Amino acid sequence: MTRDYLYNIWAPPGGLWSDWCKPVLFAHLTREFLPTEGMKPLEHSLDWVPAADGSTAIVIDLPGPASIGVAMQLARVGYRPVPLFNALPSEGLAAAVCDIRSILITLAMMTPELDGLNLPFHAPPAFVLDADRRAGNGRLTPGMFDNRSVSLPTDFPSANLLLSRGIKQAILVQYASIAPQEDLAHTLLRWQRAGIAIAAADLMEAPPVTPQPIDVPRPPRFKTLWQRLLAVAGLRRHPQGGFGAILPIPTSSSGG
Repeated sequence: MTRDYLYNIWAPPGGLWSDWCKPVLFAHLTREFLPTEGMKPLEHSLDWVPAADGSTAIVIDLPGPASIGVAMQLARVGYRPVPLFNALPSEGLAAAVCDIRSILITLAMMTPELDGLNLPFHAPPAFVLDADRRAGNGRLTPGMFDNRSVSLPTDFPSANLLLSRGIKQAILVQYASIAPQEDLAHTLLRWQRAGIAIAAADLMEAPPVTPQPIDVPRPPRFKTLWQRLLAVAGLRRHPQGGFGAILPIPTSSSGG
């Protein structure tokens, strides 16, 4: 599997949602991430998922591999996975704050199946995020590869575009919560105010899982000019795009 093949399966040329698939992660795919064998993500009951008739968009915000696993389950019933991963895997031997390696391996592992589904280009979207993007493992020490990231409204189609394509509702998929993460709330509240109904499904809920309508809370600095700048404050951009850079190791000097 080549990088171009992988990217073109997840973002097919001419696909309705391909412009939003983030290419930066695929550009850093090397042979070390190509799976020879591996464990497929845990599958969930998705009896609650609406028919893929074009009226519903799904936003999956689970830990990376789990998010891809649910996206593939949705692909089997007609939704088009749209990976929105903005972070990069670690460079060299540096430990990474966020586990992007497992995301790359899972993407590569699922690509042949996605290819074989032959989804129509106009299939409704299932946007795929890494729920651990903002904090990772919670450790920040010098010498680590800091690849924390955020989700921004510009990472998604606008509400007007979704509505023009017939999408009337969006369902957020998470673990143990129906409240969106603060960065994602900036997008969902824009959609909701434009007339798209927002619901949320907690996959940790005792079955049967039932999406619940939610009023998206107004996040801090909503629609301010500073929101984008403040969202990425303290995060580390990579020169080739995306998030990721080595945390500097302090140097000491002595004067004579």
